[in-house]
Amino acid sequence: MRGKMIVRKFKGLLPPFLLFLLLTLVLNALPRVFPTPSSPHAFDGREVLFLQEHLSGELSDRWWVAVYSFGYLFLIYATAAFLLFFEDVEAFKEYFWIFAFCQLFGFLTWFFFPVSPPRLAIPEVRDVREELFGLTERFNAFPHGAFPSLHAANGFLAFFFVRRHGKGPSLVWGVSWILLMFSALYLGEHYWQDLVAGCLYAFLSLFFLLRPFRRVLEALPSPTRLSR
Repeated sequence: MRGKMIVRKFKGLLPPFLLFLLLTLVLNALPRVFPTPSSPHAFDGREVLFLQEHLSGELSDRWWVAVYSFGYLFLIYATAAFLLFFEDVEAFKEYFWIFAFCQLFGFLTWFFFPVSPPRLAIPEVRDVREELFGLTERFNAFPHGAFPSLHAANGFLAFFFVRRHGKGPSLVWGVSWILLMFSALYLGEHYWQDLVAGCLYAFLSLFFLLRPFRRVLEALPSPTRLSR
C-alpha cells in the first residue's frame, strides 16, 4: 500500500516538474539567437588569475568542473523537485515565475551589455573545461553573457526557496551555492562582479515579484494546473 502511495505521489509530481524542465530548455534556447557582439566588454579578472595560479592541479581542475557542471543542475532542478515533493505548491509556483523573470532580466542585460568571461577575454586565464574535455562554445548558449552570472542568481533563488524547510536543506543548498560561485571564478567563467550582480538580480526579482506582486502571481496560471 505504501509503495503504491509513493508511486502515485511521484506520478503527480512528474507533470509540473516536466513543465519546469521545459521552461529551462526554452530559456536556454533564447540567448542562442543573440547576435555575436563586435566588441564585448570585459573586467580585470585578477582574482581569476590568482586562483588559477595558486590552486591549479589535475585533481582540483576536475573537482571544480564537476561542481560547476553538476552543482548548477542540482540547484535548479533539485529545488523544483524538493518543493513539489514536500507539496509546497505555492512556493513552487513562486519559484517557477520568479526564476523565469530573473532569467529574462539577465538576458536583457546580456543583449545590451555583452561581457566576455575571463577565459575568453584574458589570454593568461586557462580554459579548464576546454583543456580537460575539449568543450567548445557550441555548447554555450551565449559565450558573452558573463554579466550578470545566472549561476549565482539561480543559486540565490534556490537557497531562498528551500531555506524555509529547515536547517538541513538550508545547509546543503547554501554550501552548494557557495561552491558553485567559487568554481565559476576558478574556471574563468565569471568575474567577481558577475557573481555580485547575479545575486543582486535575484534579490531584485524577489523584491519586485514576491511581495508586491504576490496577488498577481496567485492569479497567474499555476504550473501544477497547466500540467493536468
